[in-house]
Amino acid sequence: MNRFTEFELENKDLQPVAGYWAYKVVSLEEALKDLISQINELKRSIKEAKKNCKQSSPHNLTRDEAAAIFLYTMEAGDHSFYRILNQVLRKENRKEAIPWFSYLKLFDTALKKLRK
Repeated sequence: MNRFTEFELENKDLQPVAGYWAYKVVSLEEALKDLISQINELKRSIKEAKKNCKQSSPHNLTRDEAAAIFLYTMEAGDHSFYRILNQVLRKENRKEAIPWFSYLKLFDTALKKLRK
């Protein structure tokens, strides 16, 4: 399924994912260290993302911030990082998002820099 047509009409009233903003920004590897054993090929994907984010950013992104965005956009079929993250964020049990908070902090920090 194409990421642009992948959606489900959901009638869920989900609570906000709260608490990640209290986390400190850490490296991409550190942010995802607890998820590496749970997500197939995540370690390789992190290396690939960082390899593609060596140049300086016109938005003053750090290499880890740029790689966090790059990782989210990488396509790997049903096991794409963004699909796994989005599935977690759609779950009613908001506690399942807690292991993702360090990554979400890094990702959100990067996205905020792009808005400027």
